[in-house]
Amino acid sequence: MSWALKPVTEATTHVADLQGEYYLKFLERLHAALTPKTYFEVGTYEGESLALAGCPSIAVDPVFRGASGRIGGKQFCGFYQMTSDDFFAAHSPSAIFGRPIDLAFLDGLHLAEALLRDIVNVERHCKSNSVVAIHDCVPVDLYIAERMITSERRQLGVHPEWWTGDVWKVLPILRRLRPDLSIHVVDASPTGLVLLTNLDPHSTVLADTYAANLREIRGMDLEAYGLARLIGELELESTAAYGGAEDFAARFWL
Repeated sequence: MSWALKPVTEATTHVADLQGEYYLKFLERLHAALTPKTYFEVGTYEGESLALAGCPSIAVDPVFRGASGRIGGKQFCGFYQMTSDDFFAAHSPSAIFGRPIDLAFLDGLHLAEALLRDIVNVERHCKSNSVVAIHDCVPVDLYIAERMITSERRQLGVHPEWWTGDVWKVLPILRRLRPDLSIHVVDASPTGLVLLTNLDPHSTVLADTYAANLREIRGMDLEAYGLARLIGELELESTAAYGGAEDFAARFWL
């Protein structure tokens, strides 16, 4: 073992747990407020998030676990058992729907470069006031942000059963390269939700800078970046601030 076990100290490795509404409950309210006509998600697995959608939906995951039981009253639900990269290489969600994506939820591989590709690919099929929700970008513990789920360092943390991967790295990149985006980060427990809107399906900025962004991602480390610094930069909003449909509408120009 090349690294030494050291005791967890809250000052250096952990910030307060998020106290907001559980992320699936918040997503349920997001669906109710936005009433999307189309829904797209990456990372369906057992389908708890998919079950929240009542509109035509597309679900992408390399391995589904009983998610077909989440179809409910949807008029259409397409299941694509493949990686999101393979899906976008072969399919167009807006062509499948016959219209843009209204609401997307990204909860896939938990690797920053994969999330960045998903954002690029999804935005191309959205309209300006579509909303892209992203899970797991608010690590409250250095060790849940280990890049690999198999890392033994996860056992050092306050929440060894949690894993966000390193998708937090995407947020500083988005804020720097895409100031045109409207980015809301809410304190949905346990690991936050990012809500993107004011999207531009014609933007090529993230695609054009992907190689440079990949180099940046590989060089980023949360301990060096600073956990407290990251949390401060995220400017977390309370889920309670989204009390009703009018609160969502004011933020997303509905």
